[in-house]
Amino acid sequence: MKYLISLLPLLCLLSVFSCTPDDEVVTADPGAVLSFSADTVLFDTVFVARGSITKRLKVYNPNKKAVRISDITLGGSGASPYKLTINGVESPIANNLELRGRDSLFILVKVNIDPSDVSQPFLVSDSIMFRTNGNLQKVKLVAYGQNAYFHSKAAIGTTVWGSDKAHVLLDTILVRAGETLTIEKGTQVFATPGAVLLVNGTLLVEGTPEERVVFSGYRREQSYQQAPGQWQGIQILTQSENNRIRYADIRNTVWGFRIGNPGKGGTLIEGCAIQYAFQDGIIGFTSNISVVNTLIHNCGRYGFSGLGGGNYEVVYTTIVNYNNPMQRESPSFVITDYIPGTEIRNMEANLRLVNSIVYSDGFNFKDELLLESDGGSITAEVANNVLRTEIFKDLLGEDGNILNQDPKFVAASKQDFSLDTLSVASGAAKPLLDVRRDLKGQSRSTTKPDIGAFERTVD
Repeated sequence: MKYLISLLPLLCLLSVFSCTPDDEVVTADPGAVLSFSADTVLFDTVFVARGSITKRLKVYNPNKKAVRISDITLGGSGASPYKLTINGVESPIANNLELRGRDSLFILVKVNIDPSDVSQPFLVSDSIMFRTNGNLQKVKLVAYGQNAYFHSKAAIGTTVWGSDKAHVLLDTILVRAGETLTIEKGTQVFATPGAVLLVNGTLLVEGTPEERVVFSGYRREQSYQQAPGQWQGIQILTQSENNRIRYADIRNTVWGFRIGNPGKGGTLIEGCAIQYAFQDGIIGFTSNISVVNTLIHNCGRYGFSGLGGGNYEVVYTTIVNYNNPMQRESPSFVITDYIPGTEIRNMEANLRLVNSIVYSDGFNFKDELLLESDGGSITAEVANNVLRTEIFKDLLGEDGNILNQDPKFVAASKQDFSLDTLSVASGAAKPLLDVRRDLKGQSRSTTKPDIGAFERTVD
């Protein structure tokens, strides 16, 4: 009996090791298939000289028991433009991988596209194939490639950027004093993190309503389209003068325009859309700025600001924050005769704000307008606007201004800030004979135009 008792622990131990958990038992059931985090791994646009963004694919075993993946292969094998990293090993093929029940693995997918002479976007595709218990499953790989001109850190002279291929800013590009950068209609400019366009000469952006110029971050995935802070933006330096930026979209910046050229010829921004700036849409320092028919929305700080005095004209412009994920701590529209944190004080400021909308849907700001003097003077013409303000509701309650009434946009939640048929801004602007078209190029009424960047189409 004592021998039997002494064998019992050994028998129990052997029993434990002989009982393999279900999730480790490999099944040969043909019905045991894999599932994936996506049926297609999409690279929206890969600029060919930059390689790619690495994507991640999750492979999941939804079965209770383990499965043996006989092989994972690329359809194009070693000739494929795609590369796979599986379990830390880069290879176009992997064999006999066991995946426990309810477990998963990650595959890193990278694409490298050889440069070509093709100027238009082109498609590069392949697939990852998984063979398990006689089943063949596929995940598509799709990349849109695009050739581009690449601009490294440089100080440039007079030059023209054409629209035949996209332009990618890899670093700081400086337009030297006395020189001119002209950007032709229809040109696309993409910028990498930290890139900035510095202008100490003259910037001429020649977009049209039909062929707009686009400045944006270089990440083309859908999730990045409204993401702020992907590049620095456009900065107008002290020697710069006579800048004209027409019909351009500027988005994903830290600041859309940062302008500081006191005493120099002004900057005209016309027909533009400035969107998703981490800080400011337009910020000026003791400068001369004219903004016409422009949309500025969802910025983290100022939509438009003129600090330290200067001359500022804002007409037929819509400056709004709706469904803005960034927590702002300042009004959208600010004019001061001083620059915070500096000794610049008591500077003369002149403002003309006409036929414009400054509004928001937030509860934090009942005042989206701030005109503040520190002993100097602010001369202002403020007429025929739709404004959200409590501080100035007595002062600005006349001259055609409409205060604290919802402008009623067509679909503000979808960033469509054209006017609804019942908008209080419809027909409430005063005619300006020198502004005959809106942001989209539509003719404005000569008798009862609409307030804001968009003239409402009347069927």
